Amino acid sequence: MLRSIAWNLNRGQRNLRLFEIGRAYGTAGTSAVETPVLTLGAAGLAREKSVYDAPRTFSLPDLKGDLEALLEICGGMEAAPGGPGWLQPGRSVRVSLGEGRGRLEAHHSSGQVGATAIGVAGQIARRVAERFKLKQDVWVAELRLEPLARAFEEHRAARRYAPLPRFPAVERDFSLVLDDGVTFARVASAIRALGVPEIERIEAVDVFRGGAIPAGKHSLLVRITLQSHEATLTDAQVSEVSGRVVAALERELGAALRAG
Repeated sequence: MLRSIAWNLNRGQRNLRLFEIGRAYGTAGTSAVETPVLTLGAAGLAREKSVYDAPRTFSLPDLKGDLEALLEICGGMEAAPGGPGWLQPGRSVRVSLGEGRGRLEAHHSSGQVGATAIGVAGQIARRVAERFKLKQDVWVAELRLEPLARAFEEHRAARRYAPLPRFPAVERDFSLVLDDGVTFARVASAIRALGVPEIERIEAVDVFRGGAIPAGKHSLLVRITLQSHEATLTDAQVSEVSGRVVAALERELGAALRAG
């Protein structure tokens, strides 16, 4: 993967998203072990410059977001800080499968009961980048395929079809200012803890640092989808839920709504 990324970078391709299915080689005692793995590689911009947006460099939250989207079909994902020596300290995570949880639990330990460790993800360490003569930051993830395949089959077998809702959904965006240690997983968990049945989906849309955002904090744009299976939601109902969400995030996480 690193050779492929270096080859592309040396030929002017700066924004990369690659994947490879292959084998990792190791030992178990005196025996050689071949492990089927899925490897992801990324470099460059997560978002290119446009009329409306400034460019944004790919980072660890982007990699975790991609993994979350990928592993949603396997029942969800958990991630805990840490990783092997070939990843940059502080910019790497150990990835585990959750027990049917469809959100990223970055604040839990992957060693908890019910979690199945499947791999690692993060930025390539400087000494490794220098060895491969990588000219910009490179991010990778390596996941074991066999537990992924099992989790996918189990999750697919457990899924049940439901009729499409008759009533329209409503989206509300919340631009939050949070301490750097507060993850999207904690935001989603605080919102889910309200037990509002009309909350269908919680998404992290964008992350921003710098500018008017104080040092040690970041701005997170969270989108919540509301939908009732019994009636069209009124403006008053949507406002009531929005108020409960903001109050919970202020109380539990010290969040503030971003001005402007």
